[in-house]
Amino acid sequence: MITLKSKTLCNYYGQNPDEYYIKFIHHNIDIIDEEDDEYKKIEEDLKNIYEFDNKAFVLYFSDTDNFLKLDQHLNIRTLYKDKIYLRIRKKEEYEKLIKYNKLNNIKIILDLKDVENLNIEKINLVIQIDTVKELPQEKLELLLEKYNIKEILLGQIPYLSKEYEYLYDVMANMYGVDASQKLELEKINKITNDIYSVSDYKKILNALNNTIEDLSIQNKIDGIYKIFDYIAKNVSYDDNGVKTTKIENQNLIGAVLKKKAVCEGYSKFLQQMLSLINVDSIVVQGGEKKEDGGHVWNQVFVNNKWYNADVTAASYGFWHGEEVKTCLVKDDSLLYKTTTSLSYICDENYPKN
Repeated sequence: MITLKSKTLCNYYGQNPDEYYIKFIHHNIDIIDEEDDEYKKIEEDLKNIYEFDNKAFVLYFSDTDNFLKLDQHLNIRTLYKDKIYLRIRKKEEYEKLIKYNKLNNIKIILDLKDVENLNIEKINLVIQIDTVKELPQEKLELLLEKYNIKEILLGQIPYLSKEYEYLYDVMANMYGVDASQKLELEKINKITNDIYSVSDYKKILNALNNTIEDLSIQNKIDGIYKIFDYIAKNVSYDDNGVKTTKIENQNLIGAVLKKKAVCEGYSKFLQQMLSLINVDSIVVQGGEKKEDGGHVWNQVFVNNKWYNADVTAASYGFWHGEEVKTCLVKDDSLLYKTTTSLSYICDENYPKN
């Protein structure tokens, strides 16, 4: 495993980061020491992480100034071409990049709502959305006619642990807080490898819509149970994906397109399917840290109450000849207790006939 040396990267990943974090979780890079020796250590750390798995390698910046600092000292735009993701919120940040001629070989992350407001036409864009419902194919095609959209970043803000519960209000009002709070949140938050090419996004969206159509859903409750049952019986659990982290098993490539996943992939599949029938859900975590053998599942909002939905457990039971009832259940019905700060108390089972 990799041993990191720079203060900047150790601050987020620890000195000996887990494979799951190296491959799947990418923190905002915040330069905390501007001495020459620190930049040399950052350069060495990045080289080692890249060599560990260059396919999963991502450099993520939520702050333009930090990107400019690192780019000024290291040749990152050449070494890690198209692996650099920079989040832009204001036109001034884009203009600063133009001023310093720092736009080649990077990808700009924009909230979907900011695409037309900022009107950035000539740079590679990554559109950030929480659910596929926000970006149906017709809307995507219209945007592609005008903008150079390369990828879609889908459902990328993961669960915050109880350690950061004080940021609940910030997270709950993510797009209404002032800039200083938003930056503070992102410095302890991260993006995941839920980054899809436009082509893969279309395949995923098409598969989700076709499944919804095939299920002949009558209403929301009927839809929740049918979707849950479909995923449990059509996606198999990848035990090898636990031992060795596979990006596709953590996102929708494995769950939707290849029908094989681990708990994170299952939960994201359920969340995105439910969004298409206008049911709100979140992904929560429990047990130990995800990379140390914890678990991930959903909480679903229906009829003004929250319920747990653990489709991974139901799927594992189905494939092993057991019936496991974990759809719209209370906290006491699950093996794990959530450690996610944005989770809800689920104190009863849904009264299914």
